[in-house]
Amino acid sequence: MSGWLFWIGVIAALIIAAALIEAYVKRNRKRKLADMRPDPDKLSKVGGIERYGLDPVTLAQAEHRRLEKEGWALDLPDDKKTSAQAVEKEKQDERR
Repeated sequence: MSGWLFWIGVIAALIIAAALIEAYVKRNRKRKLADMRPDPDKLSKVGGIERYGLDPVTLAQAEHRRLEKEGWALDLPDDKKTSAQAVEKEKQDERR
């Protein structure tokens, strides 16, 4: 029985030693900051908003053109209720 405990202890000690050595090596590895920087040739020259096509001026102009074409006023419901009246009617429906 004590033979099993001995081998279990040896295996556990080896696992702990391997973890400690790995942690020590990772912590003490020296690298220059310049080596960690990504390659400038691989980076896109376009930065920020333009990279994703989200130029705010262009988006606003497109929305303005869409509103000019479709109309500026929102379609009102058929019963011509204001938003306050609609909220009040919804509250009354919930009370029932």
